Amino acid sequence: MNKSAKSNNIPELVDELLREAVEVGASDVHFEPTAGGLQVKYRLDGALKTVETLPKAVSGNVIARLKVLGNLLTYRNDIPQEGRIEGIEGKPMDSDSGSVIDKRLAVFPTIHGQRAVVRIFYENDTLTDLDKLGFNPAIESALKEFADKNQGILLLTGPAGSGKSTTLAALLRHILQKFPEKSIVALEDPVERTINGVTQVQIEPHGEMTFPVALRSLLRQDPQVLMIGEIRDAETAKITIEAGLTGHLLMSTMHSGNCSGALLRLLEMGIEPYQVTSGVSAIVNQRLVRKLCQHCKAKNADGTYAAEGCEKCFNTGFHGRMLLAEMVQLDGQLRQTILQRSDMEGLEAVLAARGHMNLAQDGRRLVAAGVTTHEEVERVCRA
Repeated sequence: MNKSAKSNNIPELVDELLREAVEVGASDVHFEPTAGGLQVKYRLDGALKTVETLPKAVSGNVIARLKVLGNLLTYRNDIPQEGRIEGIEGKPMDSDSGSVIDKRLAVFPTIHGQRAVVRIFYENDTLTDLDKLGFNPAIESALKEFADKNQGILLLTGPAGSGKSTTLAALLRHILQKFPEKSIVALEDPVERTINGVTQVQIEPHGEMTFPVALRSLLRQDPQVLMIGEIRDAETAKITIEAGLTGHLLMSTMHSGNCSGALLRLLEMGIEPYQVTSGVSAIVNQRLVRKLCQHCKAKNADGTYAAEGCEKCFNTGFHGRMLLAEMVQLDGQLRQTILQRSDMEGLEAVLAARGHMNLAQDGRRLVAAGVTTHEEVERVCRA
């Protein structure tokens, strides 16, 4: 791709870059200013790939065009701005990918000019049901058992972009389908996908209605199932645990490297050990690994496969992503370890003793099935 020749028509250039990003299924488009020009990168299956370097002379005009599309202030170059881009839908080449439902723009000033990132959200019908997400059978069964309960807390951990919101949405749909009479409320920042039958509340980042304020009020509105987008602070954690102890089924996310880390983070937030052991039912830690491109993957001598790269996969060797997950359900021994305020090593030792399957072990099933590579599993687990 060489878009530099079109740099005299900035609107057409920007439109084509965004349209092509949708066609290849990119989740993000980065416009990064450097001393030598404006680098354009697509995030494909979680990995950034540079697709174009535009002349520095057009850098400001490209960002200005994005601001116009996102209804931002074009004359303010010294502050961060966020907005939504309408139009320029395009059509994903992958028949499994859904249509574009939202495009969000974020602009930030740097020493070389303004940096812009467009995040693209797709509606994917294959990821709406719990049994289509790709969990191993044991975890899928345990999640469905949790959904049948009337009380308890499920925490999902993992870095940004690991599919936590998709899992929560699928779990809510599962509960709604099985128990249509239940009152379900979701607090999100922001609301990414609408779910019919679920009361969804958007928490504005700088508004007066924060997660703790909304959660306290909602508990008086007779909800049976609550979903909180993320536990970010001690106050939210405290109210969440209390809600789980008072007859509510509750789901939320936390940023943590593993299940043990999530339990320790709750303790560090000031939650008493007895509240953690009484309120938390289970923790799921998940990641997304890239799937080998079915058009160009090459078979190794040991029966596994390697990434090659072709036109179909944008020469990355991968196309699409698959879920890796580990799940910890709190039992007697683990609860006792938490009550003793054990450290990470103590918690990990208890899990290892009971045969806990970690992320790397879960990844072996995907390698054996030819879905991904050893190197990709190691990369994701190491990260």
